[in-house]
Amino acid sequence: MAEFVPITAKAFREGGKHKPGPHAVEARFDAARHRIVVELDTGLELAFDPARAHGLEHASAAELAGVAVAGAGSALHVPALDAYFTVARLLEGFLGPLDWSRREARAAASRANGALGGRPRKALLPA
Repeated sequence: MAEFVPITAKAFREGGKHKPGPHAVEARFDAARHRIVVELDTGLELAFDPARAHGLEHASAAELAGVAVAGAGSALHVPALDAYFTVARLLEGFLGPLDWSRREARAAASRANGALGGRPRKALLPA
């Protein structure tokens, strides 16, 4: 099981090794499966079809072979295409919004408010 280490504001400002959100530690192109494989600092390894990533739809295996981690692990770079992809956006694009729990809570509150008649009208100010 992974060890939970809370991040402190001071460590974040000083650029410590603990950063918010998952970060890539390795990226490579698996030609046999035609997948880009990304290993995250959380121990999770994900692979995706480059044809499903905007800008990589028509990339050749030779172009994809140069994929590398950039931006201290927050992005992937494909130098042959000069394409950058942030890890957060990749996860969000394939797994859904990263803040899905907050969005669902807001949607539930909105539905409950709608069942009560919606937002109250603003009072008109006298002229």
